[in-house]
Amino acid sequence: MSYSYQSITLGGQDRNAESLGAFVAWLVTNNLLGAQLAQQAATEAARVKMQDLTGAAFLTTVLHGELKPEHLNEVGRGFCERYLASGDYDRDYSEVTYVGENEWHRYQEVSPCITAAFRKLTQPEPIFKKLTAKILKFPGRA
Repeated sequence: MSYSYQSITLGGQDRNAESLGAFVAWLVTNNLLGAQLAQQAATEAARVKMQDLTGAAFLTTVLHGELKPEHLNEVGRGFCERYLASGDYDRDYSEVTYVGENEWHRYQEVSPCITAAFRKLTQPEPIFKKLTAKILKFPGRA
């Protein structure tokens, strides 16, 4: 049985077309689509990367309004489960200050937050940091 990370809601207080669209645009731009979808929607993905097609438009036309695990590669699925499904993305998106109709301005604000979260969740802490802390630790001091 297939499930969705999120589905698009177009109207009302729960409207999420812009926020989910920005997240989808980030996934597309960072090559986190599954191989089959990336091949099938190569033209649309290229248009998103060129900022000619919004993430919301990609979500509605290519993904049929739902972001599902099968749309993503393994890294993308892991990231969505730890960042999008946890609500951390919604928190980061709520801090976006841009108000207006240009979804790409909104994307430019939230993209660094998504990238930082991605790096934090997918890249281990450098071993040098751990070694340095051990080297500088003095015996007998708390």
